[in-house]
Amino acid sequence: MFQTPTLTIDLGAITANWLALRARFTGDECAAVVKADAYGLGMADVAIALADAGCDTFFVATADEAIALRAVLSDVRILVFHGVQEGEEFAFVAKRIIPVLNSPQQIARWQPMAAEHVHAVSALHIDTAMGRLGLQPEEFKAMLKAQPGILESVRVGLLLSHFACAPEPQHPLNAAQYALFADAASHAPGIPLSLCNSGGIYLGKEYHFNLARPGCSLYGIAPQSGVANPMQQVATWAAPILQVRTLERDQTIGYGATAKAPKGSRIATIASGYADGVLRSLSNKAAGYIGKHRVPLIGRVTMDMLCFDVSAVPEPDLNTATHIELLGDRDGIRVDDVAEAAGTIGYEILTRIGTRVRRVYV
Repeated sequence: MFQTPTLTIDLGAITANWLALRARFTGDECAAVVKADAYGLGMADVAIALADAGCDTFFVATADEAIALRAVLSDVRILVFHGVQEGEEFAFVAKRIIPVLNSPQQIARWQPMAAEHVHAVSALHIDTAMGRLGLQPEEFKAMLKAQPGILESVRVGLLLSHFACAPEPQHPLNAAQYALFADAASHAPGIPLSLCNSGGIYLGKEYHFNLARPGCSLYGIAPQSGVANPMQQVATWAAPILQVRTLERDQTIGYGATAKAPKGSRIATIASGYADGVLRSLSNKAAGYIGKHRVPLIGRVTMDMLCFDVSAVPEPDLNTATHIELLGDRDGIRVDDVAEAAGTIGYEILTRIGTRVRRVYV
């Protein structure tokens, strides 16, 4: 096997995270969000592992994702957040995919499908604060008043909304969204409800309703801000060392000469860069590990290479080292640690990992 960057994905940790979230959730069912190729970790392998652990319902973003998931899981429920777009209707029916209807246009598009096919059920999105997709609460209530049988006509089996600030338990918008959603749902009694994402599960059982749909925390991202992360880390990124050199003089490192290293410093160059998903904002900020030794990134992130100052690594350890660990279950390189250093969120760290980084599953 050629020496390439490798992302080792612990499927046992992912299923353990789902089981922990399911145990905390007091509603009827805990689904799993596997959109964006399971947050960059490989939708097919992740979803199969979750299904084996007992997950029966999956959420994706697009019809293409749903069709790919149906190819590996024939007997689970698959819901598409983006809903059914024009021309996709028959694919949804043929593959038994459930659209999350977000607009009057999508509702009208699904009505003939539901009328003709008994299994052509749907979910309906009520927008309570995000301002993205979904019917606004007053729009929803007006629709029910004008068309009393509309939900039955599209076989709505789930009403859902989405928290905007769930990782912040004290944020007032959480309670405001709950109130808006509960009021809207009261006009359509008997239909199961879903509001909780990963953070929502940790807000308390009054927010839980019937179905939870965690995403980020399945993959090791903290469900709440400012407290210890209860989730297991699931991904380890190791990049091969291309060269280690000892500097013959004081000099700068990398493009733009943004870092200086003194004579005698040992610099390891590894095969990963922003083409592989290492954010350029991590320049002179990130860290890695050689064995137990933490080493700092020095200089700018470039397209295919990173430089680390390995001067503090004992020579025997450095002589036998073949890789530097960029992401894993260690201080400073956990997914949320890397995100904080980059000025972003863990979602972006995982979903940016490129195709040159070989996925290995354990």
